[in-house]
Amino acid sequence: MKELFLKDISNTFTVEENQKLFIDNFDGEKSFSVTVNSDVESQLSLLSLEGFSGNIDIKVNTNSRLEIFYADLAKNSSNVKVNISLDEGSGVVFHLASLTTGTSNKNFTISVDHNAKNSTSFVDNYGVVKENGKLIFDGVSYIKNGCVKSVTRQNAKIMVFDEKSIGIAKPILKIDENDIQASHGAVVGKISDEHLFYLMSRGLSEEKAKVLITYGYLKPIMNGFDESTQQKIEELIEGRM
Repeated sequence: MKELFLKDISNTFTVEENQKLFIDNFDGEKSFSVTVNSDVESQLSLLSLEGFSGNIDIKVNTNSRLEIFYADLAKNSSNVKVNISLDEGSGVVFHLASLTTGTSNKNFTISVDHNAKNSTSFVDNYGVVKENGKLIFDGVSYIKNGCVKSVTRQNAKIMVFDEKSIGIAKPILKIDENDIQASHGAVVGKISDEHLFYLMSRGLSEEKAKVLITYGYLKPIMNGFDESTQQKIEELIEGRM
């Protein structure tokens, strides 16, 4: 699969062939749309370091697949709305990992419309919040009438480090068809004292133990990036913790 590294993305972008797209300065305030042509396998990887706010509209045409990796390590607040539209036989897999610290206020809304039969969507959102940060995951997976044999799943998990941290997960399913599969899950909880104690009993400081737990929690996002970017993400996590 062809790899393409972009410094930015235009207001309207079309994926015409099998390719992996990487954007490592996904920041600022803007909106854009992405269209995946029919019969295409593609990947879109986004790394945000400063903070992104805006709407992202994605259309996946017939018999195409799009996998999205969104690593949010921004210090600033964000307000992101992702709207995904699926045609017949198409599918999307969306991975989001967010580290929210300080006084950042982040809101991610990931919504998927199933517009035709045999369409699939899997949304996995993972977040870590510390200090006075606030993180919200929400969104709607909508399977319309007539979209038989479609499948959707939403997962949202947030780990909070202290009492001042706020995490909210609100996945929603809207189903107008019977012959489908749909599920969702939401978990918000504090860092495991048991895991923290175990690591500290093995000689790690509390700070190092929290870094390791955070890295493990957000690690699935690494699969969407090359080795140099993975190393950059590790260093950023350690620096932010």
